Amino acid sequence: MPTKESDDAKVRLGGRFHRLFGATLVSAIGTGMHVAALPLLALQSSSSPMALSFVVMAAEIPWVLLSLHAGVVVDRLDRRRLMVWADLGRFAVLVALAVLILTAQVNLVWLVLAAFLLGIGQVFFDLAAQSAIPDFVSRDPRNLATANGRIAAADINGEDFVGPPLGSALFGVWNFLPFAGNALSFAASGLLILSIRTDAKTKETSDASRPSVRSEIVEGIRWLFGNRTLRALAMVSCLGNVVATAQFAMLVLLAKEVLGLPDFGFGLLLTASAVGATAGGLAAAVASKRFGSGTVLLTAKAGVGAAVLVLGLVANSWVAAAMMMLTGALMTAEKVVVNTLRQQIVPRELLGRVLSSSRLVVMAGGPVGAALGGVLASAFAVQFPYVAGGVFLILVTLVFYPMLNNRALASATDESAG
Repeated sequence: MPTKESDDAKVRLGGRFHRLFGATLVSAIGTGMHVAALPLLALQSSSSPMALSFVVMAAEIPWVLLSLHAGVVVDRLDRRRLMVWADLGRFAVLVALAVLILTAQVNLVWLVLAAFLLGIGQVFFDLAAQSAIPDFVSRDPRNLATANGRIAAADINGEDFVGPPLGSALFGVWNFLPFAGNALSFAASGLLILSIRTDAKTKETSDASRPSVRSEIVEGIRWLFGNRTLRALAMVSCLGNVVATAQFAMLVLLAKEVLGLPDFGFGLLLTASAVGATAGGLAAAVASKRFGSGTVLLTAKAGVGAAVLVLGLVANSWVAAAMMMLTGALMTAEKVVVNTLRQQIVPRELLGRVLSSSRLVVMAGGPVGAALGGVLASAFAVQFPYVAGGVFLILVTLVFYPMLNNRALASATDESAG
């Protein structure tokens, strides 16, 4: 019986989704290369924790500055075309960065600018891709959970499993190579997305009687904050992102100064999270069906807190790898649950704006986390942000339990279906 259900789910996802999946995987592998290589390149300019924080903050800030307007664009335009333009823009940025590296002109300012521009492309691409998934696979909860799980697995496998060790290894050979590889990956992703055939659902809407950008933004914000469940999901994800970004911003220093790992070892730490994330993404739909979305979400949040706490307390590379594996699995499972719930609750014509409003709340935690990670590591020790962040996430889980348990989430989705 489980095999038949799985086969049915595969058939229902369709060819358009599989091309989106392929584009996501190819792009994520390239992104994973620069995720590992960019901090290493930044360390060549400065070994300061704050320098690393600036680079990470630059990639996160576009979500705060642009996500609301990007949501309007996603709801107005052909989402497939928007993804292609985002890939093209990121390709151009990486080509320019590769030229700067070749000519020995790269410095911290250029790295911050490149991270910022790549972040802008990611804002538009991610919002368009997430909003397009229900168009490709229907709004059936099982199909959505399966599709979201596979996209999350592709994302994590590329960015954390294949990309980082490849990027760090290539960086050791020649610091130009991971960025050139990432540029090629965005070109390939854009071509795959361009090959996806559109239908009436994804065509641009008419300009006739179109409301103003401001009124459309306000409508999305009202929808988000007017729904108790969506509001709670955005808040708990924001607080989690504060910890996750602080953890990542200091990870290269933790790997090199505390764990004593070489550049390639830093990439392997990221890879360890992908080993768990693959299972977490693919198993999220089954786990949610068996235990309930609320149980999966809350267990994941508390489990990440415990794993981050251990990362700050135990200076052992094998333990660190195990904790990275656990955080990868739990964070991916949580992401699948949140995305599926949002796609079930929000009408298609509002999905881009509600998603962007939610992402603004969530990603606002990114610059805060990056800054806090640098400040706490500078003032105390590299491990301190991990200890404080782990305890904080466990407390967050307890606070949000009444709003995000199985009964509360079932009631929210039933109301939306009605």
